Amino acid sequence: SPPAIACHVSIMEGFNLTEAASGLMGAVEDVLKTHLTGDHRYTQSFSEDVQAFVHAIDWRSDLWIFGLFLVELVDVLIIVINRRSWERLATIFMVNTAVLACAERLNSLASSNWKTFSSQDYFDQAGVFASVLVGLPLLLCQFLIVGFLLREAACMVIRVKRLELKEAKRKAKNE
Repeated sequence: SPPAIACHVSIMEGFNLTEAASGLMGAVEDVLKTHLTGDHRYTQSFSEDVQAFVHAIDWRSDLWIFGLFLVELVDVLIIVINRRSWERLATIFMVNTAVLACAERLNSLASSNWKTFSSQDYFDQAGVFASVLVGLPLLLCQFLIVGFLLREAACMVIRVKRLELKEAKRKAKNE
C-alpha cells in the first residue's frame, strides 16, 4: 500500500494560533466598525461618503475616467485568462506593483496637469481620488493574482505528490 501522507505543522511554544487569529479578527472588526459607522468628516455614514464621492465626479465631461475603468477591466481579464501561467501572473503582478509604487508621483503629475484632460482637479494632496480609482482596483487585482498563484502552487504540490506515490508504487512492484 502507498505510504501515508502526513502533514506536520510546528507551532512555536507558547504561541496560540486560535488566540492570535481571534485577536486579529477583533482588530479588523473594530477598524471596519469605525470606518463604516459613526460620524464622518462631512457625512453621517460610509454609504453617504460613497454617494458624495460618486456625485462629486462629472461623469459626462470626464470620459477619461471610463478609460481608466476600461484599463482596469482589461487588467482583470488578462489576469483571469492567464490564471494557469504563473510566469505571466508574476509579470502582471510586477507591473501592477510598479504602478502602485508610482501612484503618488502619478497623482502629483495629474494634479499639476489636470486642466489638459479633466474638467476639475480631482487630485488632492492626500491622493484620495487616485487611491480609490487606481489603487483599490489594482490592489484587488493583486489579491486575485495571489489567489491564482496559491491555487497553482497547491495543484503543483498535488501533482508532485501523485508522481511520488506512483514512483513508490512502481518501486514496490519491482521489489
